[in-house]
Parts: sequence; structure tokens; C-alpha cells
Amino acid sequence: MDTADLSLHHVIVFNSVAKSLNMSKSAKELFVTQSAISQTIKDLETKFSVKLFLRKNRRLYLTEEGREFYYYTKKVFDILEEAKLCLENFNALKRGRVSIGASMTIGNYLLPELIVKFKQAYPDIDLSLFIANSTEIIEKLRTSEIDLALVEGLPYTNDKSIKITRFSKDKLSFICSPQNKLASMEKVALKDLLKEQFIMRERGSGTRQIIEAELAKAGVHIKVAYEFNNPEAIKNAVSCNLGISALSDLIIKSEVQMGMLKVIPVSNIKIYRWFYLMKINSYILLLNCNLSPIFTGLKKFIRFTAAITGLFVEISSAHIVDNS
Repeated sequence: MDTADLSLHHVIVFNSVAKSLNMSKSAKELFVTQSAISQTIKDLETKFSVKLFLRKNRRLYLTEEGREFYYYTKKVFDILEEAKLCLENFNALKRGRVSIGASMTIGNYLLPELIVKFKQAYPDIDLSLFIANSTEIIEKLRTSEIDLALVEGLPYTNDKSIKITRFSKDKLSFICSPQNKLASMEKVALKDLLKEQFIMRERGSGTRQIIEAELAKAGVHIKVAYEFNNPEAIKNAVSCNLGISALSDLIIKSEVQMGMLKVIPVSNIKIYRWFYLMKINSYILLLNCNLSPIFTGLKKFIRFTAAITGLFVEISSAHIVDNS
């Protein structure tokens, strides 16, 4: 099939219908008649001999083929938006938007200071921040719902369009309540931890993945008694002596200083992890070629990160890292 058979008009109409699943709404949005929308979809399905929508109980649903095509049409609009920004902002940084996704530790305890510095340098750029566990953040990056992802622990993804760079090292410490017997011990063996109830983040959390992986290397397999999807809830539960946990030093610093939590001096194990910055390949290319000052702003954000952490390491030559 000649690619000329697929026009931008087809893409625009399909994308609108796929997004709203309502031809009437799409007709209003595109200032055409509903019959014109219907005919365009029918023409597209006929040209490629594929069913993109199903009708059931007077409602539209995307077929598997439709969902796959919708994924690519969203990429087309992303590229068009990049091209538009490139033209609008070639010589001067104007208003723009950057959406950042961050895992819990980074989003709650590291990003606020970085965002302040970014906004001081680029006050006219709107920043949106989405915080969730690492698995959710990577998925939102893959589906182009965010521009930049910052996650903890080695992110697993087989999507070759995603480039990964590590930018800061983080230490994880085992913690308990001051009332726990472990709090008064000078040294604690790993086997002693097995006698305690563990309070952990939910599955999919980068923090939990790295803790369980490191303990498994040492031959220790813990049983999780409680799961919380929020570090603050974990700290509160530990301080009430509900169990023990392991969290980033970034998270527990204040509570340890105030005596609300105690760091458990566990022998023969130290847990460190990297914080990773992830981008879709197209954004990496924009950063490298300096095509858009908005993405130059992203480079500035990275440099702020490097300045604060003192660490910014390139994983491989395929990853573009600007330390200038």
C-alpha cells in the first residue's frame, strides 16, 4: 500500500474520534459534519482493509488495531508539536510546557528544590509534575504522557526508544522505632531482621525492588507484613513500632535528627541505588541539536541536578549528556 493513501486528514480525524470515542464531538471539534467524519473513518478502514472501531449499544470502542494506530497518531501530533515549538522559539524562549514524571522519593524529596532553580532561570515555562511509583512513571513516558522521567533504582524497560542516564546516588537505611529492641543494639545481623515485621512500599516501587534484590543477594528473603504506597505512611507506621523498614536517607533525615526514628546498624550490607533520568529518543535528539530553547531549558534542569548532587554519569555513548 502506497503511503500516499494515508493522508494527514485521515490521521487528524481518526485521532479525534479515537480520543473522544464520539463522532458527534469530533465533528464539532473539527468543524465538519458528522457524516463527513463517518465517511473519513470508513474510507480509512476500506483503504487498509482493517476495522478500527466497533459499535456496541450505540457506543464506539477501539479495536486492537485501532488502539495500535492511535498510539502512532499520538506520536505524529507529538512530533508536530515539537516542530511548532522549534519554529516559535528558535531565537527566543517563549512560553511553553514541560511535563515531568517522578517516582515518590525523587518527586517528594529532591525535585522541589530543583524546580525552584529551574523556574528562576525559565519563569515563562509551565512545569507540570506527576508523582507515582517507577513502573507507572515509565509507562507514562512510553505513552508520551510526560516529557521527562526521573526514577529510582535500575528501571527495567525493553523500549529501545527510551534513553536512560543516571544522575545521582542514593543510600537506603534500615529503620525502626526508638522503642524497638534493635534501636539499642550496636550491631545487628541480617538474620535478626527476619524476626521483625517488614513494612514496605507496594509492588512496582523502585525502592522495594532494590531492597528485595540486595537482600536476596545476601541470601535473605523477607516476609512483608504491611504495604503502603506512601513513604510518609511507612515512617509513621515504623515510628509507632508496627514494624521495621528501609527508606532513602533523603526521606528519613528529619525524623532521625528529631529522634522519631532510629537507623538500624545492620552488619555486612549497605544498600545504594542510582537515580535515573529517562527521555524518549526524539527529545534526546532535540536536546543534542539545540532545536528548541524549551528543551534547552531541560538541559538546564539537568545541569542544576548535577550541581546539587555533584554526580552526573553517562551510562553509554548512546546517551547524550551535556555537562557544558
